[in-house]
Amino acid sequence: MKVRSIFVPLDGSPFAETALPLATSLAQRAKARIRLALVHPAAPGVGLGGEGAAIAALVREQEASYMAATAERLSPSVTVEVVHLDGHPGAALAAEVERGDDDLIVMATHGRGALSRMWLGSVADYLVRHVTVPLLLVRPAKDEPGYEGVRFSRLLVPLDASETSEAILDPAMTLLGLAGDGPSRVTLITVLEPVLAAGEPGLPVAVPLDPRLIEEQRRIAEKRLQGLAARLRSEGVEVDARVVSAATSPSAILELAESENVDLIALTTHGEGGVRRVLVGRVADKVIRGAHVPVLVLRPEAAGHA
Repeated sequence: MKVRSIFVPLDGSPFAETALPLATSLAQRAKARIRLALVHPAAPGVGLGGEGAAIAALVREQEASYMAATAERLSPSVTVEVVHLDGHPGAALAAEVERGDDDLIVMATHGRGALSRMWLGSVADYLVRHVTVPLLLVRPAKDEPGYEGVRFSRLLVPLDASETSEAILDPAMTLLGLAGDGPSRVTLITVLEPVLAAGEPGLPVAVPLDPRLIEEQRRIAEKRLQGLAARLRSEGVEVDARVVSAATSPSAILELAESENVDLIALTTHGEGGVRRVLVGRVADKVIRGAHVPVLVLRPEAAGHA
């Protein structure tokens, strides 16, 4: 994956701006441009009369001044483009990303803007489900730049049984190369949750799967992970591959991330609808909301709305 353009959505809040130091650092290393985007949301009733038009013009003037000042604050070594959009924040940003040639989105996961009044949490959620560009989400603990100078050296990559989950490896390794200093380590993990088979008609509960089937699932998962690990090791990466059993995948992923002191989690998700959205999207949703480190998320193009 080549990073030539980094897209950073803003909403006028200091919280949203906490994504800027990390985006700037990545842009400098990749020699990429940064595109700062702000959406002027549709406001029913505003702009219909003379007073409404005056208010709308003032808001747009404030938005333009804010974006120009924000671009000015970034490093002069980075090319910055300012994008003004209109409409629903999530849909407008998604359309702009898919229409353009951005290679990476970097944004804070929530925050409320004084100008646009948009919630970046819901916007990030929308982008996760609707764009096929890698999305790097940061969750600062406070409304202050908390990701300046971040370096990724310990990466956790959860993989399920699908080949589409492997699509995250390329962008993840790109980030590791751009933001890594010195030795890096990648942990590949597959979580096996206890699956219950349907019980006989009339039985009040489901029955556990045959232990032999569970063991076969583990064997297949281990073989697959070892194959991926061997491929990464051939590229000079230190890799640890694990298959673990846990009640839920998100809890196992978050616990391992904390115990291993990882600084980036990378995983795939899927679009709206269908069983895949329920199974895979559920894991990504909970990891994003529970992680205390940046999370790289990718919705593979092949997934569509599966």
